[in-house]
Parts: sequence; structure tokens; C-alpha cells
Amino acid sequence: MIIEVGLAGGLQEFLKPADIIVVTEAIRDEGTSYHYLPPGVKVESSQRLRETLIERSNGIRHFVGPVWSTDGVYRETLGKFRRFRDSGVLAVDMETSAIFAVAKYRGVEVASAQVISDILTERGWFPAFHERYVRESAEVLLKAALEALSKS
Repeated sequence: MIIEVGLAGGLQEFLKPADIIVVTEAIRDEGTSYHYLPPGVKVESSQRLRETLIERSNGIRHFVGPVWSTDGVYRETLGKFRRFRDSGVLAVDMETSAIFAVAKYRGVEVASAQVISDILTERGWFPAFHERYVRESAEVLLKAALEALSKS
């Protein structure tokens, strides 16, 4: 069983730094996942683990939905940003689709929850990595993940 805890850049206007995303699926736009699964294979999280994470998150503001994973650091094009945002993708990160692909390949249950650490908009990039409230959300999320693992 794997629970990823990470940071992600928010794509939706309603997201704020320190919000938590509980990931349903990851859009594959990186290289690692293709070493494990052919193109077109969807990578998703375990519904059971997602629900456990939500139960353990102590009421912290969270959203449930997909993320876009890319290993092209700071190379999110405006076209891709708009396409993923408009299709309802909540955030962008670098590793979730690879982790989900390896888990699927190995037959291991997986989930991911991420703290919004920065916001990507058409007007630019707004980092909040070093803000206290982002760190505090990450601590709450780590505790929730450890509790979920210990109860599973």
C-alpha cells in the first residue's frame, strides 16, 4: 500500500495555497509511467484509501479530483494549462502519475493527497511554498496519511 503526500500547483481559480487535493486520477504527461504501462492506460487511486485519507484529515479544506503530472519543470504551456484547467483538472505535479503507474503495474493499492503550494494562472505563477500555512497543511496531511496507513 502506498500513500503519496506531496505539493502541487493549483490550476483552478477556487483553489488557494494550503488547500488539500485528494487525487482520483493522474493525467500522464511525464516519462516514467510509460516504462510500466502502455499509452492510454488510465492511472487512478484506490477509492478505499482516498476515503480513509479524507476521514483522517480532521476537516481541513480539501477537494477531490484529478491532477496533471508532468516532468517538464516550469514548462507548462498556456495551451496545456487551459486544456487541463477547462477539463476540471485541479492541479499540476511531477510524480503522481508515475507512482500510480508503478502501483498499478505491481498490483499495489495507492492514493495521493497534495497540498496546494502555488497557483498557476493565465496571469502568471504565484508561489507560496515557504508560507507557514502551507507547511501547517502539509503537517496535517502527513499525520492523516500515517493514520490512514496504520488503520489499513
